[in-house]
Amino acid sequence: METSDADIKVQLLRSSPECWQRLWSAVDDLLAEQPSPWELRTENADGALCMPYAVYTDAVNRVVHALDEVDAIVGFDWTRWDGGRRYQYGRGLDDAPVADACRVLTSITRAERFSDGTIGRALDEGTFLAALLRLRRWYDGIAQIHAEHIHAPVGHSLISRITSRFRLFQALLRE
Repeated sequence: METSDADIKVQLLRSSPECWQRLWSAVDDLLAEQPSPWELRTENADGALCMPYAVYTDAVNRVVHALDEVDAIVGFDWTRWDGGRRYQYGRGLDDAPVADACRVLTSITRAERFSDGTIGRALDEGTFLAALLRLRRWYDGIAQIHAEHIHAPVGHSLISRITSRFRLFQALLRE
């Protein structure tokens, strides 16, 4: 059974604002990196030839880790999903549902396990950053509600908790 868009949003909203801040800090560092934040190595440190493997900068690794922290890596059959073609080079991600941005990020990070350099190629072609920016635009739209109501401080009154549930519902409806 595929994970619905609403289920993905609920999953994202469970993460604390601090986790989201770590993600955005890593994304900002990634955006500031020049030249490319990855390389394909074919030699070991001692100069011996080896099978090619991807080496990513700290910023890339922090982004991937933070995506996991905010639950943006979602469960679905990424090998059969057609979004890789639909959103190739990041085209169409600006207007895509935030759940599709998560699916793109999931597909890329999971594919990296089977083919070194998948994240790097997605960075070079723009798909990885386009999906991150789509996720950020969605989060920026609900950040205040998320911080004040969904992750409200402990000890709030019954009315505050009810309001928080209502705000959660509102956040789920936003796209």
